[in-house]
Amino acid sequence: MAIAVQAQTVYTIRGYVCSKTSLNRLAGVSVNNKQNKIMAFTNDQGVFAIQAARGDTLEFKKNDFTSAEQVVFGTADMVIALQQTVNLSQVDIKGQSTRQGLSETMDGYRKKGVYYNGKPSALSMVTSPINGLYEIFGKEPGRARRFAAYAKQEQEAAEDDAKYNKDLVKRVTGLPDDELPKFMNAFKPTHEDLQKWTSYELISYIKRSLESYKKYGVPPVLNLK
Repeated sequence: MAIAVQAQTVYTIRGYVCSKTSLNRLAGVSVNNKQNKIMAFTNDQGVFAIQAARGDTLEFKKNDFTSAEQVVFGTADMVIALQQTVNLSQVDIKGQSTRQGLSETMDGYRKKGVYYNGKPSALSMVTSPINGLYEIFGKEPGRARRFAAYAKQEQEAAEDDAKYNKDLVKRVTGLPDDELPKFMNAFKPTHEDLQKWTSYELISYIKRSLESYKKYGVPPVLNLK
Protein backbone atom coordinates (compact mmCIF):
# COMPACT_ATOMS: atom_id res chain seq x y z
CA MET A 1 0.00 0.00 0.00
CA ALA A 2 1.43 3.39 -0.99
CA ILE A 3 0.18 6.88 -0.09
CA ALA A 4 1.37 10.03 -1.88
CA VAL A 5 2.28 12.72 0.63
CA GLN A 6 4.13 15.83 -0.52
CA ALA A 7 5.71 14.01 -3.48
CA GLN A 8 6.98 11.28 -1.16
CA THR A 9 5.70 7.75 -1.15
CA VAL A 10 4.98 6.39 2.31
CA TYR A 11 5.05 2.62 2.75
CA THR A 12 4.05 0.26 5.52
CA ILE A 13 7.38 -1.18 6.60
CA ARG A 14 7.25 -4.55 8.35
CA GLY A 15 9.79 -6.71 10.10
CA TYR A 16 10.73 -8.27 13.42
CA VAL A 17 13.20 -7.61 16.23
CA CYS A 18 15.25 -10.27 18.00
CA SER A 19 18.05 -10.61 20.54
CA LYS A 20 21.46 -10.55 18.90
CA THR A 21 22.75 -13.12 21.39
CA SER A 22 19.95 -15.66 21.67
CA LEU A 23 18.01 -14.78 18.47
CA ASN A 24 14.80 -14.89 20.54
CA ARG A 25 12.20 -12.45 19.27
CA LEU A 26 11.59 -9.41 21.44
CA ALA A 27 8.17 -8.05 22.38
CA GLY A 28 7.55 -4.47 23.46
CA VAL A 29 10.33 -2.89 21.42
CA SER A 30 9.50 0.71 20.53
CA VAL A 31 9.90 1.60 16.85
CA ASN A 32 10.13 5.34 16.23
CA ASN A 33 10.24 7.02 12.83
CA LYS A 34 12.54 9.97 13.51
CA GLN A 35 11.21 11.90 10.51
CA ASN A 36 7.41 11.69 10.79
CA LYS A 37 7.40 10.96 14.57
CA ILE A 38 5.16 7.92 14.16
CA MET A 39 5.75 5.26 16.81
CA ALA A 40 4.89 1.58 16.94
CA PHE A 41 5.71 -1.42 19.14
CA THR A 42 6.59 -5.03 18.42
CA ASN A 43 3.95 -7.63 19.32
CA ASP A 44 4.44 -10.89 21.24
CA GLN A 45 6.18 -12.39 18.20
CA GLY A 46 8.54 -9.42 17.88
CA VAL A 47 6.79 -8.24 14.71
CA PHE A 48 6.22 -4.56 13.91
CA ALA A 49 4.59 -2.47 11.18
CA ILE A 50 5.13 1.26 10.74
CA GLN A 51 4.65 3.87 8.03
CA ALA A 52 7.85 5.30 6.55
CA ALA A 53 9.24 6.75 3.35
CA ARG A 54 12.55 5.98 1.69
CA GLY A 55 15.35 7.69 3.58
CA ASP A 56 13.48 7.76 6.90
CA THR A 57 15.37 6.51 9.96
CA LEU A 58 13.72 4.02 12.31
CA GLU A 59 14.96 3.85 15.88
CA PHE A 60 14.48 0.68 17.94
CA LYS A 61 14.56 0.80 21.75
CA LYS A 62 13.96 -1.64 24.62
CA ASN A 63 15.04 -1.63 28.25
CA ASP A 64 18.19 -3.70 28.93
CA PHE A 65 19.15 -3.61 25.25
CA THR A 66 21.24 -1.18 23.24
CA SER A 67 19.21 0.92 20.82
CA ALA A 68 19.60 0.55 17.06
CA GLU A 69 18.77 2.64 14.00
CA GLN A 70 17.93 1.50 10.49
CA VAL A 71 17.47 3.65 7.39
CA VAL A 72 14.55 2.70 5.12
CA PHE A 73 15.93 1.92 1.66
CA GLY A 74 12.97 0.01 0.25
CA THR A 75 9.93 -2.02 1.13
CA ALA A 76 11.65 -5.28 2.04
CA ASP A 77 10.93 -6.74 5.48
CA MET A 78 13.47 -5.79 8.16
CA VAL A 79 15.23 -8.01 10.67
CA ILE A 80 16.67 -6.01 13.57
CA ALA A 81 18.96 -7.57 16.19
CA LEU A 82 19.48 -5.77 19.51
CA GLN A 83 22.44 -6.42 21.79
CA GLN A 84 21.56 -7.05 25.42
CA THR A 85 23.39 -4.72 27.78
CA VAL A 86 25.70 -6.00 30.52
CA ASN A 87 25.15 -4.53 33.97
CA LEU A 88 27.95 -5.44 36.35
CA SER A 89 26.53 -3.27 39.13
CA GLN A 90 23.73 -5.71 39.88
CA VAL A 91 24.00 -7.24 43.35
CA ASP A 92 25.02 -10.87 43.37
CA ILE A 93 22.68 -12.35 46.00
CA LYS A 94 24.53 -15.65 46.19
CA GLY A 95 27.85 -13.95 46.79
CA GLN A 96 26.31 -11.68 49.39
CA SER A 97 24.76 -14.65 51.20
CA THR A 98 28.08 -16.50 51.15
CA ARG A 99 29.95 -13.56 52.69
CA GLN A 100 27.24 -13.14 55.32
CA GLY A 101 27.35 -16.82 56.29
CA LEU A 102 31.15 -16.87 56.57
CA SER A 103 31.13 -13.70 58.63
CA GLU A 104 28.54 -15.15 61.02
CA THR A 105 30.64 -18.30 61.50
CA MET A 106 33.74 -16.25 62.33
CA ASP A 107 31.67 -14.22 64.77
CA GLY A 108 30.77 -17.51 66.43
CA TYR A 109 34.46 -18.29 66.98
CA ARG A 110 35.01 -14.85 68.46
CA LYS A 111 32.15 -15.41 70.92
CA LYS A 112 34.02 -18.52 72.08
CA GLY A 113 37.05 -16.38 72.88
CA VAL A 114 38.99 -16.76 69.63
CA TYR A 115 39.72 -13.10 68.98
CA TYR A 116 42.45 -13.13 66.34
CA ASN A 117 41.23 -15.83 63.90
CA GLY A 118 43.65 -18.19 65.67
CA LYS A 119 46.70 -15.97 65.02
CA PRO A 120 47.52 -13.83 68.06
CA SER A 121 49.52 -10.64 67.55
CA ALA A 122 52.74 -9.93 69.43
CA LEU A 123 50.96 -7.20 71.38
CA SER A 124 48.22 -9.59 72.46
CA MET A 125 50.84 -11.99 73.85
CA VAL A 126 52.04 -9.20 76.13
CA THR A 127 48.71 -7.67 77.11
CA SER A 128 46.82 -10.97 77.39
CA PRO A 129 49.31 -13.87 77.58
CA ILE A 130 46.75 -16.49 78.63
CA ASN A 131 44.50 -15.77 75.69
CA GLY A 132 47.54 -15.60 73.40
CA LEU A 133 48.72 -19.06 74.46
CA TYR A 134 45.21 -20.43 74.05
CA GLU A 135 45.10 -19.09 70.51
CA ILE A 136 48.35 -20.89 69.69
CA PHE A 137 47.69 -24.29 71.30
CA GLY A 138 43.90 -24.53 71.76
CA LYS A 139 41.64 -26.68 69.55
CA GLU A 140 39.17 -23.90 68.77
CA PRO A 141 41.88 -21.52 67.48
CA GLY A 142 43.17 -24.31 65.24
CA ARG A 143 39.71 -24.75 63.78
CA ALA A 144 39.40 -20.99 63.46
CA ARG A 145 42.65 -20.77 61.49
CA ARG A 146 41.53 -23.48 59.11
CA PHE A 147 38.12 -21.90 58.73
CA ALA A 148 39.60 -18.42 58.23
CA ALA A 149 41.70 -19.77 55.34
CA TYR A 150 38.65 -21.51 53.89
CA ALA A 151 36.52 -18.38 54.39
CA LYS A 152 39.07 -16.23 52.57
CA GLN A 153 39.07 -18.64 49.63
CA GLU A 154 35.27 -18.81 49.51
CA GLN A 155 34.88 -15.05 49.78
CA GLU A 156 37.30 -14.48 46.92
CA ALA A 157 35.44 -17.06 44.82
CA ALA A 158 32.12 -15.34 45.55
CA GLU A 159 33.61 -11.96 44.62
CA ASP A 160 34.95 -13.46 41.38
CA ASP A 161 31.59 -15.04 40.51
CA ALA A 162 29.83 -11.72 41.04
CA LYS A 163 31.94 -10.19 38.25
CA TYR A 164 32.92 -13.10 36.00
CA ASN A 165 29.95 -15.42 35.60
CA LYS A 166 28.05 -17.46 33.02
CA ASP A 167 25.43 -14.78 32.41
CA LEU A 168 28.02 -12.10 31.67
CA VAL A 169 30.22 -14.28 29.47
CA LYS A 170 27.25 -15.58 27.49
CA ARG A 171 26.02 -12.06 26.81
CA VAL A 172 29.42 -10.86 25.66
CA THR A 173 30.48 -13.91 23.62
CA GLY A 174 27.22 -15.45 22.45
CA LEU A 175 28.78 -18.90 22.93
CA PRO A 176 26.40 -21.88 23.33
CA ASP A 177 25.87 -23.31 26.81
CA ASP A 178 27.94 -26.43 26.14
CA GLU A 179 31.02 -24.33 25.26
CA LEU A 180 30.78 -21.76 28.06
CA PRO A 181 32.38 -23.80 30.90
CA LYS A 182 35.38 -24.71 28.74
CA PHE A 183 35.88 -21.09 27.64
CA MET A 184 35.36 -19.64 31.12
CA ASN A 185 37.77 -22.04 32.80
CA ALA A 186 40.45 -21.53 30.15
CA PHE A 187 40.34 -17.73 30.20
CA LYS A 188 39.29 -16.97 33.78
CA PRO A 189 41.10 -13.84 35.06
CA THR A 190 42.97 -13.91 38.35
CA HIS A 191 41.27 -12.67 41.50
CA GLU A 192 43.65 -9.72 41.59
CA ASP A 193 42.76 -8.70 38.03
CA LEU A 194 39.03 -8.97 38.69
CA GLN A 195 39.36 -6.74 41.73
CA LYS A 196 41.19 -3.94 39.92
CA TRP A 197 39.53 -4.08 36.49
CA THR A 198 36.65 -1.81 35.57
CA SER A 199 33.56 -3.23 33.84
CA TYR A 200 34.89 -1.97 30.51
CA GLU A 201 38.27 -3.62 31.05
CA LEU A 202 36.69 -6.96 31.95
CA ILE A 203 34.39 -6.96 28.92
CA SER A 204 37.31 -5.99 26.67
CA TYR A 205 39.34 -8.88 28.09
CA ILE A 206 36.49 -11.34 27.42
CA LYS A 207 36.21 -10.11 23.83
CA ARG A 208 39.98 -10.49 23.27
CA SER A 209 39.84 -13.96 24.79
CA LEU A 210 36.98 -14.86 22.45
CA GLU A 211 39.08 -13.87 19.43
CA SER A 212 41.91 -16.10 20.68
CA TYR A 213 39.48 -18.93 21.40
CA LYS A 214 38.04 -18.79 17.88
CA LYS A 215 41.51 -18.77 16.30
CA TYR A 216 43.42 -21.19 18.50
CA GLY A 217 40.91 -22.90 20.78
CA VAL A 218 41.62 -23.56 24.44
CA PRO A 219 45.27 -22.90 25.37
CA PRO A 220 47.21 -26.03 26.45
CA VAL A 221 47.56 -26.68 30.17
CA LEU A 222 51.13 -26.39 31.39
CA ASN A 223 52.28 -29.44 33.32
CA LEU A 224 54.62 -27.98 35.92
CA LYS A 225 56.45 -30.46 38.13
